[in-house]
Amino acid sequence: MSWSDRRVTSKARPVHGDRRAGRTARRVRHCKGNRPILRLLGQPAAASESAAAPWRLLGAGTAAAMLWTVIAAAGPAAAAVPTDTAAGPGFRAALEQIVDDGVPGAIGLARRGGRVMIAATGVADVATAQPMTARDRIRVGSIIKTFVAAVVLQLAGEHRLQLGDSVARWLPGLVPDGRAITLRELLQHTSGLFDYFNEPGFEQAFKADPTRTWRPRALIRIAVAHPPLFPPGTAFAYSNTDYILLGLVIEKATGQPLGRELRDRIFAPLGLHHTSLPFANVIPPRPYAHGYLLNQPGAPGPVDITQVSPSIAWAAGGLLSTAQDVGRFYTALLTGRVLPPPLLRQMLTTVPIGPGAGYGLGIVSLQAPCGTAWGHNGNFPGYLSNAFTTLGGGRQVIVLINATGNTLTAQQNADLGAALSAGLCGTG
Repeated sequence: MSWSDRRVTSKARPVHGDRRAGRTARRVRHCKGNRPILRLLGQPAAASESAAAPWRLLGAGTAAAMLWTVIAAAGPAAAAVPTDTAAGPGFRAALEQIVDDGVPGAIGLARRGGRVMIAATGVADVATAQPMTARDRIRVGSIIKTFVAAVVLQLAGEHRLQLGDSVARWLPGLVPDGRAITLRELLQHTSGLFDYFNEPGFEQAFKADPTRTWRPRALIRIAVAHPPLFPPGTAFAYSNTDYILLGLVIEKATGQPLGRELRDRIFAPLGLHHTSLPFANVIPPRPYAHGYLLNQPGAPGPVDITQVSPSIAWAAGGLLSTAQDVGRFYTALLTGRVLPPPLLRQMLTTVPIGPGAGYGLGIVSLQAPCGTAWGHNGNFPGYLSNAFTTLGGGRQVIVLINATGNTLTAQQNADLGAALSAGLCGTG
């Protein structure tokens, strides 16, 4: 748990520019029904919602909400804290506090240029008291959205698709009025499509059998049985349905499974040797951290929910990875090694989603005292992940815990926010 001089040296394949690069995203209104992303911005759900729906799984979980509240409260002076002295011990102590307050385990990574500190604390398995290690795999949920968006942008750069293509162009007949929805709108959650995770029948089916395998088109059918939330391109509403569709588009455009495209374009070139996209495998390969629901009525302790089919999320949240691999990916992305500058600019062109926050193409921007941070978070059954990096890769924080985000207490949320703040800006 000390600072070390580690550098990312692997390179992604070069990608050609897109003639649509630099086009400014339209300003859109915020959709009031979009609770998950609001939680990311520091507006936690009511206690009754969190307690009643611990299985609401993806999107921006409640635990990420505290990060930006804590950073904002620290004030602009936080940027002046010396990074080498402040981030190390403060970050370690903040991770340990998460565990002290009842989360089974936590893994953290903080970067200052080429210097990286990695720490793990708590347990990966409550039943055996197996210690958490920095090498443990975690289901990192919606962090996959940035990976998927990068592949779509690479394909656009290769002129194999265009961001202005309609959904119907690639998936005819699958989405009603799919001719009116573009791939860009899927990437930016401005499609207006209903999020299948908000369908009560889906939640009930998942709770009845968490190991059930769900086919992507079955998830889309659940979503399109509901009317759209708004006309495409006129508002923002976070929807996992968007990224299930994008996974299908990638497969149609390439003729290859999504997992293979991610492996060939992202995982292998960047040396992400512990990252994969399982589909029906309910138990991750070792080493892995068990996942838990916390604070459940009548339960004497954390409830193990490790054995879940990742097919419930697939291209929207099925990624399995480690803190080091996630950090390596975002560093490569934000230093221009995954996308050429015109396409990276498109990815980082945002629509406003809250005070000091925006959503680009599969990536969140958030204002912190030490600079604009880019990344995503992911809430998967049993796990909550947060990954944020400044443009150029100079500052980075990754915090992974083995507990579902919307089963955390207010204190556990605050602890998580303090750790993220300490890792990114050296505060807390």
